[in-house]
Amino acid sequence: MKTYISFYLSKYKIHIFKKSISEIGNPKYIRFLIKENEPSIVMEAYNKKDFYAHRVKPNTKDSRGMDVSSYPLCKIIKNRMGWVDGKSYRVQGNVYPSQRIVVYDLKSAVEINNSVESRQVNI
Repeated sequence: MKTYISFYLSKYKIHIFKKSISEIGNPKYIRFLIKENEPSIVMEAYNKKDFYAHRVKPNTKDSRGMDVSSYPLCKIIKNRMGWVDGKSYRVQGNVYPSQRIVVYDLKSAVEINNSVESRQVNI
């Protein structure tokens, strides 16, 4: 199953689409994993609060998704992929519900417009 994630490098925010969160079981926490030499990022359901965890807001089920602020993560991905500061990118991912993960292919990134219309895509 396909879903998306967006990176807004002007604010170093990541927008996680609601579908991504619901398809991995609406966990209490998520975390991101990056393999050193692969152009992908994995978002996984996570069961505890620690340095790597991002709390999933309770109202995420009723919204378009959730935003995560992470300067370090955005900076790592920007540098690895050669993205431009201040630009925004949408990345396609594949959901693996039984494993409770989403694998996002960073090579599939498409630059997006920062206007309100571009953020209101319901996928």
